[in-house]
Amino acid sequence: MYRVLIADDEPLMRQALKVMISKVDGFEVVYSVGNGEQAVQICKSNSIDIVFMDIMMPGESGIECSKKIYEHNPNTIIFIVSSYNNFDFAIEALKSKVKAYISKPVSFEQIEALLENHKSENEVKNSKGIEGKSDEIFSIMKEKDFKRIYYEIPKIVDSIYDNENTDLELLKENFINIGKELMDSIGLSKNEIEKIEELFPINNFQHKEKRYFEFWLFKVMNYVFQQNSIKKYSLLKTVFDYIEDHIEEDIGLNEIINNCSVSQGYLSRIFKRQFNVSVMEYLHMRKINMAKSYFCFTDLSITDVAFKLGYNESSYFSKVFKKYENMTVYRYKKML
Repeated sequence: MYRVLIADDEPLMRQALKVMISKVDGFEVVYSVGNGEQAVQICKSNSIDIVFMDIMMPGESGIECSKKIYEHNPNTIIFIVSSYNNFDFAIEALKSKVKAYISKPVSFEQIEALLENHKSENEVKNSKGIEGKSDEIFSIMKEKDFKRIYYEIPKIVDSIYDNENTDLELLKENFINIGKELMDSIGLSKNEIEKIEELFPINNFQHKEKRYFEFWLFKVMNYVFQQNSIKKYSLLKTVFDYIEDHIEEDIGLNEIINNCSVSQGYLSRIFKRQFNVSVMEYLHMRKINMAKSYFCFTDLSITDVAFKLGYNESSYFSKVFKKYENMTVYRYKKML
């Protein structure tokens, strides 16, 4: 759903625009204000996709306010609405990077065409951006390097968010498609691929918070790595089943080999071959990724998270966290 703000000093115009915009599927008017300064302040502290801005309002002009919005939100789309059918105004508006200059009175057909056109352009642009990132992910997959996946996923998701102004539902759809393509790339059956939304629910994501998608993509990539390895070494299924059942406990290599009837040397060799990391490195990266998720979406303390993930000493947990995140756990929490 695209979030829309209306800024116009005429109450009847604000109401008319709200009614027309609300009739177009996928768009929601979340704010309606009477001057440009209010619009600027709202855009500074809220995620706004589209602004309809009257050119002449009390205080600063719509064009000046548009420039201020672009300073803080360069991806916001702005439509200037004006009672003045003036060529100079139109040129000035377009020079300030607004998407379009609309003369009053405004018809529903005009609004619908503008919004549908924006939606189509955005979907095409987003599709190309996602496609490029898919190629990057597949390239990393071929290298069988789990550590690189661990560090590259946040960068890939950041890049998608930096370059796209995307509707939440479209983001979900695109990430699901990436997941399905990854599963298809290792030869999973069509039925297994279609179960991705059951294995890794994404529909309960209600915000365009990139960390949701970062942790979701990591889970999918971990699953793909596991399934690809099991196809070559079937005994790894027992190993991964054990790890998933005990990931939040104080487990190490000894517990795994003793409970999975596999020799330490053989497991270490095939794990390094398939993941390019040791078993313990893999366990720590999994746990630290889970810890980051807890810090992002719960109020658990550092000590609580450490114990929850099987680290009996929070100081040791903090040491491991810094090793893999290149920052202290306190700094990470402060960044959230």
